[in-house]
Amino acid sequence: MEYIVTEIIKIIKESDTAIVRETKLLQLFIRLFTEALACALETMDTELVEQYKKQGYQIERRDRRTIQGLFGTVTYLRRRIRKEGPRAKGFYPLDTQLGLKKYQRYTALFRKRVAEVATGSVYRTTADVINRLTLTSISHQTVGNIIKQVGRGYADWEQSQQHKVLVGETAPSQPTVLCIEGDGLLIKGQGAKQQEIHRIQISEGSTRCGTRTTLVHPHYFASMDHRKLVAQVTAYLQHKYDLAHVVVVSNSDGGRGYGKDVFGSLVIGCQQHEHVLDRYHVNRKLKERLYFIEPALQDEIRQTLREYQWEPLQVLLDTAESQAETPEEIVHVQKLRQYVARNWISLAPLKLRKIPVSASGIGACESNHRIYSYRMKKQGRHWSRTGGTAMVKVITAIRNKELDQAFVGWASGFTAPVSRTFRGTMRRVMRKIPFQTHVGVHHGCIRNTGPASSAIGKLAKSFSTPAFL
Repeated sequence: MEYIVTEIIKIIKESDTAIVRETKLLQLFIRLFTEALACALETMDTELVEQYKKQGYQIERRDRRTIQGLFGTVTYLRRRIRKEGPRAKGFYPLDTQLGLKKYQRYTALFRKRVAEVATGSVYRTTADVINRLTLTSISHQTVGNIIKQVGRGYADWEQSQQHKVLVGETAPSQPTVLCIEGDGLLIKGQGAKQQEIHRIQISEGSTRCGTRTTLVHPHYFASMDHRKLVAQVTAYLQHKYDLAHVVVVSNSDGGRGYGKDVFGSLVIGCQQHEHVLDRYHVNRKLKERLYFIEPALQDEIRQTLREYQWEPLQVLLDTAESQAETPEEIVHVQKLRQYVARNWISLAPLKLRKIPVSASGIGACESNHRIYSYRMKKQGRHWSRTGGTAMVKVITAIRNKELDQAFVGWASGFTAPVSRTFRGTMRRVMRKIPFQTHVGVHHGCIRNTGPASSAIGKLAKSFSTPAFL
């Protein structure tokens, strides 16, 4: 302790600026911590090896290992042991107890923090932030590799959760209404190819929080593979909810892979299934097809659709067709007629279907694209299949607040369960640390038999009064 205090005082005195002073102090504290951690790990390794020697293991060699975390870089020596025999394989007892895999360099918390930062900025910016805020040094290529590791890990954890879902461990819930929405988001792939992010979100309705609408118990799914996404959502719904007593309301733009039949296959056995065509995409379709007519007529057609009136709508479409001046404009009106006729049942308002769900709680899937589009689109960003899938999985994990659970479930760095052998070793190490008696702070005072205004009285008062720097 005296050495540490001396070093701190020396740094404070010799530093020219506040930035230099704080940087040197941070380096000192991290160096002391990493050295202490390395010493502790080597001590535990010695105790573990002694226990394995009693079981017939022999020391093969002693190797150095470096682990990098938010606390700094730790380098320590540990022993590799093995039993005699042609099929005997050697291993490192300390690495096994700590849950460190072969070639693993970064701790679980370090990878988690890097992944969280990388979902909001490009890889180069992420590497720069990590290098500035910690005493570690990573490149943007390393950030990309960490994202791929975390994304694969979360995908594997989702698969394990899906297996648990199929087994059935908890009783399913029975909400009054279940809302399911789905949509796709196109991003640039390598070369001239485009890739699509498939998304489905599930909620139990919505609630008003002041002027904002919040989904109730939302859960988000995203993948670059539509088939796997449908299988995952189906397993989740069959496990999470008792669909036999639930009214399901689905919402989409009606595009490929998001039709009424697809949502119907997700909720087989539900009490009632109502499909709603997304209002945003309907309005956009009207603008695309009726770009040549007056805005007042467009508003009238839009209002008639909201009121769900078939005959007045046909009259208005006849009026729009009469205003067409080219064959192309006539084709646009005819395509709009076919679109409305094909989706007429799905265009019915919720209030006419007598379903206890607010219209404001439907249609949030389009706005929830932002967390993906802001990170993965624009600025000339192109994604490989592997890198894009990993980023989608990491963003989804953060959105569902499942990243911590996923790390506990699959990550091996410093998250492995502590075995009885390791507990016993730690107890023996603690017993070997000599106990030091601390007498505490010595209190004293200057005795003054004269007045307080005397020299001795003023000196006694100066020592008894605390001085704040």
